[in-house]
Amino acid sequence: MKSAAFKENTKLAFSTLAAHKFRTFLTILGVFIGVVVIIGVASVLNGFRQSVIDQVEEFGTNNIYVYRYPFVRMGRLPRNVRNRKPLKLEDAWALRELCPSVRYVAPALPHFTGAVIKYRGEQPRTSQLRGVFAEGQYVFNSVIREGRYFTEPEVDHAMPVTVLGYNVADGLFPRSNPVDKEITIDGKKFRVIGTLEKMKEGPFGQENEADNLVFIPYYTFRKMYPAVDDHFIAVQAYQGKLPQAIDEITQVLRRRRGVKYNEENNFAIGTADSIIEAFDEITGAALAVMFIISTVAFLVGGIGVMNIMLVSVTERTREIGIRKAIGARRGDVIWQFLTEAMTMTGIGGVAGILFGVGLVQILERIVPKLPTNVPAWAVAFGFLGSVGVGLFFGMWPAVKASRLDPIEALRHE
Repeated sequence: MKSAAFKENTKLAFSTLAAHKFRTFLTILGVFIGVVVIIGVASVLNGFRQSVIDQVEEFGTNNIYVYRYPFVRMGRLPRNVRNRKPLKLEDAWALRELCPSVRYVAPALPHFTGAVIKYRGEQPRTSQLRGVFAEGQYVFNSVIREGRYFTEPEVDHAMPVTVLGYNVADGLFPRSNPVDKEITIDGKKFRVIGTLEKMKEGPFGQENEADNLVFIPYYTFRKMYPAVDDHFIAVQAYQGKLPQAIDEITQVLRRRRGVKYNEENNFAIGTADSIIEAFDEITGAALAVMFIISTVAFLVGGIGVMNIMLVSVTERTREIGIRKAIGARRGDVIWQFLTEAMTMTGIGGVAGILFGVGLVQILERIVPKLPTNVPAWAVAFGFLGSVGVGLFFGMWPAVKASRLDPIEALRHE
């Protein structure tokens, strides 16, 4: 279709739609709702994803995390996974000795059941104790706020010293400097030697779990809790050596843990990318639901468009006859009605985009911690999808109009 004909058809479409405002509004309502759903859900999920990326990457993009259980999981783990044996400290030292692409290895012991941490009767709202080595500062990208981190002699000699995460320090010492103060951990005295800077908040503004950690030297932890032996190993690869480091770690641990060549790993290896990929798999389900809802809305809107266009063909039979009598071809009539249908649904799509973006901005102001980010693909999909609905569902009425006999059409009253 030529540019001049397209402009003429578009003007004619707008004038026709303006003459039937209420009917047009009801027709495009389904398309409008479908686009709003796409913009709204995609914006929240995209913001959520970006927040997860920021949080994971804050610990370092060269980091590798090794644990016996998967890092991202939904539902109850299978029995064979639950029965995996814990990682040992010797596994961590084997990685340090046998993996040339590894720069730092930082094994840690988490205290999952929760230790009682106090300072003069004050307790943090939530906390988790972790026994670590001095290398943990570099692997976990810990930024010191006040004081310092552990030294190797303090770890080796099981000294009663501690480094507090941001929330723990703020909860125990809201108005004073914690450094060199004494706190108790399960009744034992510890000297605070440092505190950490606040980490980035998680999705929807929740606290970063790292801010609730209390770090003590590894061997101090083992003296207090000798039964805890479920190691988490954090590894930092040399720059540009991440894939090689993953391969080396996998081979070493498979040998040490007796995994046969035809068996899956009985441990999990996570990186920033793999954790994000696992998160994407989870959010894929939400996106699928979004597409189903928007498709249903588009279908409802499309059926409405088709019905209205069929009514329009009947109402304008004489007009079609006149056009064909003065030389209009079938293709001209088809494009006239298709342009009208696409204009109608395109208006619904643009309105849905504007309303959806406005709704997202309002949500950002009402709930500042709600992560939102309107993705370009959602805007493109919303607009092209709405126009596509007009093209698809307007085809039958357009073809029907083009097949009218001009003589019979002119006789139509």
